[in-house]
Amino acid sequence: MNINKKLAVIMAGLPARGKSYLSLRLQRYLEWQGYRARIFNVGAYRRESLGPASSKSDFFDPRESAFSRERERIAKRCFADLAGWLESGGEVAIYDATNVTASRRAYLKDECERRGFAFVFVENICDDPGIIEKIIWIKLEHSADYTGFGRDAARADFTRRLGHYEGVYEPVSDVAHMKIINFGLSVVRAYGLGNPFLDEIADFLGAVNLMDKEVFLTRHGETYFNCEDRIGGDSPLTDKGVEYAGRLAAHFKGRDLVVFTSAKRRTIETASFFDCERVVLPELNEINSGLCDGLSYAEITEMHPEVSEARSDDKFNFRYPGGESYRDLIQRVKKAVIRIEAEKRDVLVIAHRAVNRCLVSYFIPTPPEEVPYIEMPLDRIIRIARLNAHYGCDWKVI
Repeated sequence: MNINKKLAVIMAGLPARGKSYLSLRLQRYLEWQGYRARIFNVGAYRRESLGPASSKSDFFDPRESAFSRERERIAKRCFADLAGWLESGGEVAIYDATNVTASRRAYLKDECERRGFAFVFVENICDDPGIIEKIIWIKLEHSADYTGFGRDAARADFTRRLGHYEGVYEPVSDVAHMKIINFGLSVVRAYGLGNPFLDEIADFLGAVNLMDKEVFLTRHGETYFNCEDRIGGDSPLTDKGVEYAGRLAAHFKGRDLVVFTSAKRRTIETASFFDCERVVLPELNEINSGLCDGLSYAEITEMHPEVSEARSDDKFNFRYPGGESYRDLIQRVKKAVIRIEAEKRDVLVIAHRAVNRCLVSYFIPTPPEEVPYIEMPLDRIIRIARLNAHYGCDWKVI
């Protein structure tokens, strides 16, 4: 999980292209894995420094030299705070601003190199009118810049602001960068080869889309190992488990859905009643219990008391001998998260207790020490509901 260098992820692109949205999603994805990640938003600095008047379109007119100087001053102060945070223990800083000119990007590149930071520019490009229109209304509804504006007045002012930026916009081409095209349509990578961490960021950002899909999580139906309180293994379903599988498929009948399962027999059997697309993802396999695979918890306590004690002391970081910890599991399950994000249909994940706990903790920020204790019973469905247009989610057992 350690990265070799402090990293600045520098957003770029015209207003209403989803930069803040992707910044929030990337921050959550990184924090979920244990990285110290933080967003530095230039717009927030501007509002704090200059107040509501700076939100009006006139402030962004490039012909007004006094306003241009103020924008540069605030942008540089924000980046200086970002640099200070990285130097004092941060790992990944996200600089959320338009950065539409080559001169601004050259300054940021020079600052990163001077301070020894790795960096990559992320340019959001949207030429799909439907996507642009959706983002504009999300921005007008949620941005602090337009608090107190009427709907029509906000739209008119933002259109003028956008015109100011379009007049000076220069596409990113002269620095290490990735371009996210139309929210998942494609990703252009231009940051050099052999950087798996940047590849992962590109994969994640390229997967995020604006579809209003729902995500459902459930465990497999009851197995014989469940009845015996045994962990791991590849036990088939009991009659009760088969009954649940049938009821589960009936509950979702008629929904435009894709079903993801692990490669274990119990999840595949549970999904067998569905007539929609089913995809097996080995990264959804239950936590590897290593030496303890197939044992009951009572047997583990009797045969390996040191394992039982270590597990109770720190369940999140505890690694089964020859197996995995919850921390390890998140690094495996993140591949499935990218698959879930990329889907445009509703998603049902049929997996396992520890796996589903990790997935819930991605959607609902959860302290690591609490992840192993998220309630995840058999015979229940978890519905992940998005609360707002940025990122907040809630979950409900149905």
